[in-house]
Amino acid sequence: MDIFGKKQTNLNKIKPNKHLENCISIIYYMGLWPGQVKHTYLYTLYTIFSLVFFLGITIISEIAYIIVNWEDLEIIMAGLTLLMTNCTYAAKVIYIVCRHKHIKDLIDITKSKMFCRDNVKYERIITYYTWQGIFHHIAYQSFGGIAIICWGCTPIVQILSGTSKQLPTQGWYPYNVTSTPAFEITSSYQFVIVLLSCINNVAIDTLITGLIITTCCQLTLLGCNISSMNCTAEEELILSNNGSAEKFAQKDSDELYDDLKLCIKHSIMIFNFLKQIQNMFGTIIFLQLLVNCIIICLIAFNISQMKDYVPSELFGMLMYMCCMTYQIFIYCWHGNELYFHSIDVCLSAYANNWWNNSKNFKRALLIIMTRVQCPLMLTVGNIMELSLENFVLILRTSYSIFTVLKSSTVI
Repeated sequence: MDIFGKKQTNLNKIKPNKHLENCISIIYYMGLWPGQVKHTYLYTLYTIFSLVFFLGITIISEIAYIIVNWEDLEIIMAGLTLLMTNCTYAAKVIYIVCRHKHIKDLIDITKSKMFCRDNVKYERIITYYTWQGIFHHIAYQSFGGIAIICWGCTPIVQILSGTSKQLPTQGWYPYNVTSTPAFEITSSYQFVIVLLSCINNVAIDTLITGLIITTCCQLTLLGCNISSMNCTAEEELILSNNGSAEKFAQKDSDELYDDLKLCIKHSIMIFNFLKQIQNMFGTIIFLQLLVNCIIICLIAFNISQMKDYVPSELFGMLMYMCCMTYQIFIYCWHGNELYFHSIDVCLSAYANNWWNNSKNFKRALLIIMTRVQCPLMLTVGNIMELSLENFVLILRTSYSIFTVLKSSTVI
């Protein structure tokens, strides 16, 4: 069942689970992953500084901005868009810091002997899934990066055009932000903060989806190992007329049975690994999907309420909407892939010549087939399953909220 065996892939060789290492590195440099640091107290101070500098000041300024402009619906909607994004990001950051040891245990499982035993045998498959995780990271980061660059260019465009000064993102500050050099300093601060927060937010999301990709990869390897267990006993009995053929057949059957027992252990480890992912990140994923559903409709509403279209600002908002949509998509896509990969494990049992094997082998194979008869699905918040069907449902719900908001502003 090696789907990459018939044709060579054009992907360059890469270290297994490199996509997870990249995410961990970003989170570490942002001060949220202590790891094996020598100076724990210094890193803790850096973590506190990161939380206050990158999140605390931004969220407080956005809340104050909404309170000051409470009577203006358009300003409230514009302010809520970024506020909800930052609050959800803050929840994920705090969760990563508090559950660091448990997440590290999950990462250690991906480096375990059972998960790494086929790295050489199925190098092409592992390379494919690793690059898949990196691709989704780059695509997701691109949407966010383009949106931030467009927002960063907005103040420059407005200054050159002679219009009133406007910060890249809305917020309240206890000083006049339109005067020089306060405007330039605040604009630069907002640009740097939003850019770094976006990079870290993408890293957290792709770390979670990267763990799901690793699960899909392990299910593929499990299916390949099961389908490749072909008993050669019948061929040996035909080709040989001496008594050693029967002894060889018994030895071959015992070896296959031992290999299948390893596959059973591997499957149990995969199921437990996925269960830990669901228990650890299910609530956070559900919160992210719920917030994104609202954010997408708010962005559409803000665009529809724009009177003066600044190209950079408009394009930035469109890219921001694409970023939020892609954030939902990668979760639902990988949850959907997980479902089909678990079904393939059951089908792989039919790919080997099980009928020539021993009774013990057939019983063990039946155990795996019985277990995967119920396909694996990631349920978030104990409410919703991650699937492409629910991805469409989320977008439809977002559009419905948008139509309600739009109709409420029509006089």
